[in-house]
Amino acid sequence: MRSRSHRHRDGKTIGSHDQDEQPAVLGAAATTPTGRRREFLTGLSVPAGVLVLWQGIILVFVLPLVNFLFTHALALAGTPNLTDRNFPRILHSPSSVLLFLAIGFIALGALALQYTSVIALVGRIRAGSEHPGTTAGRQAWRATGRALGFQAPLVAVYVFLLMPLGGLAELSPLTREIGVAPFVTAEYLKKPLSLSLYLSMISALVYLNLRLLLTIPLLVTRGLSPLRAMLSSWQATWHRRLRWPGILASPLLAAALMFGVPGRTVAWVATLPGALMKTDSHLVATLGLGAARVAAFVLMVVTTAAFIRWALAWLDRSVPGGRVIDSTESPTVHRARSPRPGNPPASGLGGRRLALRTTAGAAVVAIAIMGAPAVAAAPPPTSEPLVVAHRGWVWGGVENTLGALESAATQDPDLVEVDVQQTKDGHFVASHDTNLLLLSGHNVNIYDLTLAEAEATTVSARGFTDHIPSMVDYVRRARELGVKLLIEPKVHGHETDDYVDRFEEELASVGPLENNIYHSLDADLVESLKARRPDLSVGYTIAMTVGGVPDVNCDFLVVEQASYSKRFLDQAHAAHLPVYVWTVNREDRIRNYLYDGVDGIVTDHPQRAKTQRSRVEAHPATAFPLRDVVKHLANVMPTAR
Repeated sequence: MRSRSHRHRDGKTIGSHDQDEQPAVLGAAATTPTGRRREFLTGLSVPAGVLVLWQGIILVFVLPLVNFLFTHALALAGTPNLTDRNFPRILHSPSSVLLFLAIGFIALGALALQYTSVIALVGRIRAGSEHPGTTAGRQAWRATGRALGFQAPLVAVYVFLLMPLGGLAELSPLTREIGVAPFVTAEYLKKPLSLSLYLSMISALVYLNLRLLLTIPLLVTRGLSPLRAMLSSWQATWHRRLRWPGILASPLLAAALMFGVPGRTVAWVATLPGALMKTDSHLVATLGLGAARVAAFVLMVVTTAAFIRWALAWLDRSVPGGRVIDSTESPTVHRARSPRPGNPPASGLGGRRLALRTTAGAAVVAIAIMGAPAVAAAPPPTSEPLVVAHRGWVWGGVENTLGALESAATQDPDLVEVDVQQTKDGHFVASHDTNLLLLSGHNVNIYDLTLAEAEATTVSARGFTDHIPSMVDYVRRARELGVKLLIEPKVHGHETDDYVDRFEEELASVGPLENNIYHSLDADLVESLKARRPDLSVGYTIAMTVGGVPDVNCDFLVVEQASYSKRFLDQAHAAHLPVYVWTVNREDRIRNYLYDGVDGIVTDHPQRAKTQRSRVEAHPATAFPLRDVVKHLANVMPTAR
């Protein structure tokens, strides 16, 4: 039997084992089937518990602190919210900038502690450490210190941008809402050219995440700086370039199975009481939804712990030099000590009973808390929410063309939304895109075309072909069809000085302006139009916002679904401002927004939205009918947004 040993350059042995023996990283307890099972379960349950603990700490302490500082930072800058358009205003307030830096430091520190503590704990348990919690705590604290050093901006880009955009947003409440806004994705899906560009970007993000997968484990277990950890991860994954895609597929496949079969089973069980009782009881709905959410959360936590365990095992085999010993321990790698006679291991029957009781108690509380929204949610509003066909019906014609308008009329929406822009000669045409490359194949801008040239431009999408109509022709045709419009004048930066005058004149040529309603992304245009015509209904459209209701003189708000929240809705309603959400196409999201009490749904599928509106109106007694829980479970599973 041949033995191997490794020595430092000073001659000290750092590890030795026989070929036929288990590696030291598994510990002595893993040498029997029972020991291996116990070690495996402990290696999952304990880190999973720590992960749950950190989720609670972030939700209860960190997020409220971040919200408090964020609100004060906005107040110091003299704005109620942060949008993509007022960000430069924030930068002019030094106090606000300092508070935002403090927010970033706090959030990054909490996130780093969450990740590093779980990874360190898994590593200590795998190593058979006698006191894994204490050792892992010290290890995580030092790793967090390195993450918050002068390379903190690099770490922030990785954990707040690259990881969430790569599909890992659900790992922490601090990153859960980070993702590509649905309206951005929708724009890229218009044509094969833009779709290929979008898929290339997504592929690049996934590839970067795979190559940097070992960054945080290396930061924790090797004591490397963030930059060196990234470079080492890149090198390690390249070293296994022929094997790591297949290796990576194993835990991902396991995760898919965990979320697939058990997830659907739990969701079905959650609906069973309501089905047997033939009722939509508030209490039963709350318990069913709470159980579904808890099950989804538990599956996510266990899968995450298993994934970390696998990553550390991969790290031991992939990075040259083998395991690295925590600097708080002796330079010699010891095997875990066998339990002494009369001293049963902590993971014995008593420990399991305590864990079972704690888990059961936590589950009861969690079911009540996570199901609370079903009870607390307000009933549907007394006024019927509006269904708005986004740019006509894009599945029946090219967006913003007469064909799409006529197809939308067959869907009988409450409103049809249309975008208009000013041409080179000061007229208006119906078009969302300023540059027409995607729809026409010509790299030309609306503001470089005359009205006649724009009307002669052929556009195509989804197998349909049409021409760009003038605003006058579009409004006239809508009037003939009996369709009311939600008109959005878009600002491209090349408008004439009398832009608003011309806009009003052209609309007045085909009927009273009050026959339709209006909205815009440009706050100045909204306030100008409202000041000139107080009788018109004019809304302010918000693409991206964080914070409260914007201080704009308008009649309603149109918010992109990624920026929507129930808190925002409540604040808007308190200010007597209706809220429309765009562009919502998924049935469950349409239904959820309607149950929240939004005043309008802007969608590419008006018939679908009308069906869901009828469904919500048919069940006013409960915010989440039990038969919706199965589909709603997909909304609480960790998925890329």
